[in-house]
Amino acid sequence: MFKFFATLILMIPLKLYFRGKAKGLENIPKKGSCLILSNHVSHLDPPFIGVIAYFRKKTKFMARDTLFENFFLRFFLNHVGAIPLNRGTGYRGGFEKALEALKKYDLALVAFPEGTRSEDGKLKAGKPGIGLFVLQANVPIVPCHITGAYEAFPKNSKFPKPGHITFTFGKPFTIPPVTGREPEKGDYIRVADEVMQKIAELGGVEAPVTTSTKYEVQS
Repeated sequence: MFKFFATLILMIPLKLYFRGKAKGLENIPKKGSCLILSNHVSHLDPPFIGVIAYFRKKTKFMARDTLFENFFLRFFLNHVGAIPLNRGTGYRGGFEKALEALKKYDLALVAFPEGTRSEDGKLKAGKPGIGLFVLQANVPIVPCHITGAYEAFPKNSKFPKPGHITFTFGKPFTIPPVTGREPEKGDYIRVADEVMQKIAELGGVEAPVTTSTKYEVQS
């Protein structure tokens, strides 16, 4: 009930102040868990993706654990389905709970492969951790590209400006698991690069420079 009313409240500034709109919302599958992986340019990204997708599918999202240190923010995050993630401890730092949620519930889990907000609004390379998570989760991936949020509320800005924010969701795709051996860092980086390429294509922008060529990946 809390999430329902929070969604309705957030819908007001999204539609009126930011003139938010969604494209390709039908690409979020109604049945079966999935990952929504998006670029990250603003504090507005997580709550507004949740608002946009709410009436299509139940959502949860991963948020860095330091955000839960504030009592009021922790209350809000816990009630809207945030899963704390300690970015310095890898799998045990939140991935375990997120994977459990994907298996237990029919939901869309929102995550940001770049790991943090972009300083200049441009796409950055995905972190190896998202590659690890994608291979562990083994569910369809819905790429998402956000435009306009950086201009409205960039990093280090104190107050958001009115603007036009668009969320473009691409067709779901899958990345097959590594078979015959244990996955290694090169696999994780390759997967992260592939995800960022899909996000870049949605936005019609240049993909981040690949890093996977630095590693030997066995076939």
